[in-house]
Formats: sequence, structure tokens, C-alpha cells
Amino acid sequence: MDNNQIVIIKQYLQIETNYAVILNGEYGIGKTHFFKNCIIPAVEKIALPKNSKRSFIPIHISLFGIKSLEEVQTSIFMEIFPILKNKKLKLAIGIGKSIIRGIAEISGFGEIDNYLEDLNQDKNDWLKYDELLICFDDLDRKSDALDVRDLFGFINSLVENQGAKILIIANEKQLLKMENYSEILTEKVIGVTIQYKPNIEEIFQQIILERYSTVNKKYFEFLQKNCRDILQIVQINENNFRNLIFFFEHFKTIFCPLEKLFEEDKEFEILKTEKQKAVLDFTLAIAFEYKSGLLNSTNIEEVKSFTGNTFDITKFLLEDLDSKNKNEAVQTYIQIFNQKYFSQNRYLFFNSIFEYITGVKAFAIHNLRIEIEKHFVLKDGKIPEPQKLLQSLSFFDCLNLTDKEYRRLTNKMLLFVDQGKFELNQYHTAFQYSIRLNNLLNYDVPNLVIRFKKGVEKGRLTFKYDEHLYMEMSISNNIEFKKEVTEIIQYCLKLNESLKERKEEIKLKDLFNLFQKDFDRFLEKVNKTNSEFRFSPFWSQVDTTTIFNSIKKLKNANIWQLGNYFIHRYRNVFKDLSPEKIFVIELRKLIDKPTLKRKSKNLHNASLNYLSKCLKQCEGNFAEIE
Repeated sequence: MDNNQIVIIKQYLQIETNYAVILNGEYGIGKTHFFKNCIIPAVEKIALPKNSKRSFIPIHISLFGIKSLEEVQTSIFMEIFPILKNKKLKLAIGIGKSIIRGIAEISGFGEIDNYLEDLNQDKNDWLKYDELLICFDDLDRKSDALDVRDLFGFINSLVENQGAKILIIANEKQLLKMENYSEILTEKVIGVTIQYKPNIEEIFQQIILERYSTVNKKYFEFLQKNCRDILQIVQINENNFRNLIFFFEHFKTIFCPLEKLFEEDKEFEILKTEKQKAVLDFTLAIAFEYKSGLLNSTNIEEVKSFTGNTFDITKFLLEDLDSKNKNEAVQTYIQIFNQKYFSQNRYLFFNSIFEYITGVKAFAIHNLRIEIEKHFVLKDGKIPEPQKLLQSLSFFDCLNLTDKEYRRLTNKMLLFVDQGKFELNQYHTAFQYSIRLNNLLNYDVPNLVIRFKKGVEKGRLTFKYDEHLYMEMSISNNIEFKKEVTEIIQYCLKLNESLKERKEEIKLKDLFNLFQKDFDRFLEKVNKTNSEFRFSPFWSQVDTTTIFNSIKKLKNANIWQLGNYFIHRYRNVFKDLSPEKIFVIELRKLIDKPTLKRKSKNLHNASLNYLSKCLKQCEGNFAEIE
């Protein structure tokens, strides 16, 4: 709490005045929080100058979206009404007249006279303006329909004619941009301007204490432990506490299931602190940038493709840092982003968090786990030597090495490349480390490209398909040896696609094994809501004769179920399913092929006839997309 600001307000209440006070400060720095949590408790303890038995009553009026003075007056009455009802008070005539139009707008409160001054009633039972502190908040977010001159005229009438105590919460920089607002209005109505400078650590502690200390103790303790790092980001972003609360609530959705995962999986718990720190740093950056509007459609792809290695270290080393006359080039958004959040921290991108914060997808802990395990590669509970080596050679860390150590570690890294020991998404990074600083170690670059490709092939059997690999291997436009680095990336992406094809082959093989051995489970799998097979033309990739022979072995009831499945699948044929038309026609022809067995009248043939009829109906639906 800023005691000096509280004292100013106390002194304002204890003297006769004919002006309002403004609490001025930037957006989102906690002015409203300061009023509700610090000013209100202090004001409620201050005795009225003319009646020591009663204390001031603070009320808060938000002008957000307010379109008329009547709505302002209604808001005042709505705040006063519970006080009248609970304390059996009536409005003094001054208050009644000033908000009478607002009261008239309200229905459901009975006769208005019930709340107005009664001359036969003891004056001590009247509620007067001079015992209220009215706080008008969100002035700069009122509707354009409400002229600021009318509003200030109303406030001026309250302070001059009714002796009201008024506190306005606003950002004066924004007020000056408001239509019809002028400094003359301020001079006429405002007597004192209080510059609000928050104690950010105190507000931070108040927020987490109120929100999380009892309902989510582990989250509360984590936020306390990381208070300094979080507050550093708050200060960088002009002490915007609205953005901080946005971060708190969204990070809670990430933290809680992640914490549960650490508790349940002891192997995943290894490097818990490092993993939590990486997730915290990334969430802070994305949450603050997105909530403030700095991260938007114009640069969202730039952030998604940012790898953290875009810093031009060569330029850094050659730059004359002492030259004061040198004109600095205009920084790109991603350079500013990197400087704000990751100048001292390791940048790791988590797509699951990115899409959750930006509203693309709901958060899924399973996806975050996969991403964390990619960044923190472990073997037998330890960081493998190749991963440690990459960290030692990362940007800036390598500057702490001697020339001899730098060459030795780089050569050691290349031996790991030869053995295929890196993850698929790390080869382009290792290549950049080899040839950076204008090929400092004088490698034969074309031969180095060939060497890296051989290393990638060496590790083929250890790789798994990564659907986000293209994103993880993005590079900046100004990177050294861009052509060669791109060649390495394309080679890795091509191998990744072959892994996808192999994965799909195995998946398809497993699916049709299920069709032959457990039809009910097969049907359940392909009919499942949001099934990956719903829009995938997997029937076009099977041998129709093999499927037909399997169908003949099905129970009659299963054959009918299969017919109904095809009817449902091809009711509205999407373009992606068009390759399956050939399968449908060929399967129907195989069923209808005349044989002695097919001429017999029995339940099995009747079931096959029904399946043929369903397939025939489906054929017609394919014509609609041709």
C-alpha cells in the first residue's frame, strides 16, 4: 500500500471542498484494485467531520459502456440502495434530486417516495452526499454517446452544490485524446491529481493470496517462489496487472495438470525445475504479448517460426558498441520479443501453450508432455551427452569457451552427427553451430552437408514421426549459409515424411487386423467421435478381395452393421473421401458376382444382399462431387 496516497485521500475527506480528485495512472496497473483493496478499507474507518458517530461510505461506479447521465444516476442509486435497505435510511433531498431521473429508470424497487427524505424523520436517518465517497472508474471506456462535458458538468454540480467527495480513476493521457475533453474541464472540476505508482510486489502478493492461497496452495507456492521472474516481466510491460491476471488464470490451466503429471510419473519428474521454468517463461511471454495486443495476426506466424537462434552473433561481435553517433536499425517485432523475454533465458517453443493462449485450441496436457520430452531428451534418467554438448555450444555460451575448447567441442559434436545421435529436429542447429561466425573453423561446407545427411540416415531407426517438425526447424532470413542450412532442413523433413508414411502403414495394418479379428472393436474405433479415420480415405488403400473374403467370415449381424456404417460414411461424401469410390464399386461387384453359393436363399446371403444394396446407394452419392 502507498500510505502517502491514502493520506492524501484522507485529508481530502476531512476538509470542506468543491472539487474532485483524480487517481491517475497507466492502463492496467492496478488503480481499481488499489481503490477496492486499500482505499475502501481506509475510508470506511474515517469518521464524518460533522458526525463522529458515522463513517464515510465509499461506492464504486464503473462508467464502462455508459451512454447517458440517466444511466450514471441509475448506477449511483443501485450502489446506494443496499445501504438504504440495510440501515433503514432515506435519501436526503439533495441526492434525490440529483439522481431522480436515474431512479425513475428503475423498476421493481417500489414507490420512489419510500427512499426520499421524510421531513418528519430524524435527520440522522437521512443519507447525504457529504458522507459518500463516489469513485467514478473507467472514464476513458464510457460510450461515445455520453459527452464528457455533460459528465463533468454533472460531477461539478455534485462537488459544488452538494459537497460530494468524488474520486475519478483515469489515465489522463487517454483523456486528452477524448472528443470534447480539454484541460479547461480538468481545471474546473479537478482539484488534486494523485499519481498512482503501484508497489508491484505488494499487489502481486495480494492477488495470489486472495485467488490461490486456499483453493490451490501448490499453485500459490509456485507463484511465490517465482515472484521475482514474473514481476520482471510485469515491469517490462509497464506494470499492467490486467495482463498479469490474464496470465495467472491461463497458466493455472497449464500448471495444475503438469504438476499432477510430475507426481504420477517419476521419470518425467526428472529435471522438473528446468521444465517448469521453460513452460513458465514461454507462457509469460505469449500471455503478455497476446493480452496487450502486440501479438496478433500480423506477426503470429513469425513467433511460431522463431527458434530462439535468430540472433546475428557475427554482427554482434563486429559491432562498434561505443559508437554513439551510429544510427540503430529499426528492430523487427521478433527481435523486440526476443530481447524482452529471452535475452537471459533459453527460448523453447510449446505449440500446445501457444494455441491455448491465442484461443486456437483447448489446452491438452498430453500434447505439452510430448513437446517437453522433445526439448528435454533423457536416457536412463539423465541428459544424454549429445544434448549437453549442444547446450554448451549454444549462442553466447560458446563465447565463454577458449578457441581450443570451441574447436574440440565442435569436432566432438560432429562425431555425434556421424553416429546419428541427435534428435531429428536438432541436426539443422548442429549444422549452424559448425559453420557460424563466417565458418570460423574453416570446414568444407559442401562436404559438411553430405556428412550431415549421412548422419541423419544413420539415426533413421531411432526417429519417430514429428508432425510439428517443420515448425521446430524454422530459420531466420539473415542466417549464415542459408542455402546449405535449408538443404539440411529439407532432408530432415523428407525423412520425417517417410516416417509418417511408415507410421500410417503400420496404423492401417493394425486397423485391418482388428477388422478381421474383432469387428465390434473395429466399428467402435472408426465410428468414434472425431475419429482420425472419419475423413481419411483408408478404404482406398486396401486390397478389396482380401476385405471381401473377411466380410464373408463375419456374423450376419456384423454384415448388416457394416452396410449401415457405409451408408452413414457416404451420406454426404466429402472431397477427401472421393478416392474410395473405386473401392465401393469393386466391393459391390465382388458381392454380386454370381456363384452357386450366392444363389442359395439363406440368412448369410440375405445379409450380403443388404450390404450390396447399401453400397449401390453409396455409389450414387459419389456422383455429387464429380
